[in-house]
Amino acid sequence: MFSKSTEYALRATIYIAIKSSEENKVGIQEIAEGIGAPKAFVAKVLQQLTKKEKSIIVSMPGRSGGFYITEEQKKKSIYSVIEAMDETNVITDCVLGLPHCSDEHPCSMHKTYKGIKIELLNMFKQKSINDIVNSKDRLIPINLTYPK
Repeated sequence: MFSKSTEYALRATIYIAIKSSEENKVGIQEIAEGIGAPKAFVAKVLQQLTKKEKSIIVSMPGRSGGFYITEEQKKKSIYSVIEAMDETNVITDCVLGLPHCSDEHPCSMHKTYKGIKIELLNMFKQKSINDIVNSKDRLIPINLTYPK
């Protein structure tokens, strides 16, 4: 559904939320290995997630630096990660990619997808990073390495 960048952003955010604290930061290498993604790709994704206006995670430079997520940031929605990656259009746009699809001029999938779109938006906006981290059904155990 999402680009690899957004998939990695979601995985990295959850990984950082699980493994880090303000006192215990995680480095790019550890994150990349932990989510099964190329280090260079993860570095670019993390750069987007630390932008001030959409900050999802915190980056601390230096010898004892790395990445962590604050308790306040953990309250942000999963949708905020998708927003930070500039990929909300995947959910909100026409499922067939048609530029003028609307209720007034629907494509052949519009009526079917409209309900699904609303459910997806609600889910991504209602679930916080903390909700995923603290879920008993969490699909991202701390030590799971994903295939590349």
